[in-house]
Amino acid sequence: QTLETMKSNIIEEAYELVEAIELDETDALKEEVGDILFLGFFFARLLEDEKNVNLEELLTATIKKYKEKHPHVFKNQELKDSKAVLQFWHKSKKDIFSGVVKSLPALLAARLIQERVSKIGFDWDSYKGALEKVYEEIKEVEESIGKKETFEELGDLLFACVNLARHLSVDPEDALKHANKKFIERFRLVEKELENQGKTITDVNLEEMDEIWNDLKKKSET
Repeated sequence: QTLETMKSNIIEEAYELVEAIELDETDALKEEVGDILFLGFFFARLLEDEKNVNLEELLTATIKKYKEKHPHVFKNQELKDSKAVLQFWHKSKKDIFSGVVKSLPALLAARLIQERVSKIGFDWDSYKGALEKVYEEIKEVEESIGKKETFEELGDLLFACVNLARHLSVDPEDALKHANKKFIERFRLVEKELENQGKTITDVNLEEMDEIWNDLKKKSET
């Protein structure tokens, strides 16, 4: 194995840990945290083999970084409140977008980018400005349909939706994950209803499926 071939493994294990946290299952948490720890040491060994960086050097660099970023913890430097801590954190970074790595999932990266610029005042005072931006971007998507700009405008709309979620204190990743789960569950109920009627998905058209879907939606809202 190499650092390159192990990239997908650490991503997979990170998502498995997230799922274990959401399920709140102790045995699963023990297993997934253990897997992350194992992979951490495995990556350290690969780093030594490929880049000649040993574990002691790795830990020394890590400790140094955290001491510099958290002086209120390690150097008895008093920072009055959480806002002061955040201000120091951002001043210690070379660039406002430092740490927003290109390989981050797009929703998470968008939220981090927006949080960073918000710290320096580039933000709306309330959710209303973010909501108006969503409406504006929807209109631009409509106007771009059939043109090469559609790709860019859809990206702008998604970015605006993430910003609205941030203003409403909603994690966009969690919200979309919940929407995915809800869609799957409701679609399975559509299949179940058709099965009760002696039919399958392939036996009906979109209009019939949509009718069942809307009936199920109404029932879930009452």
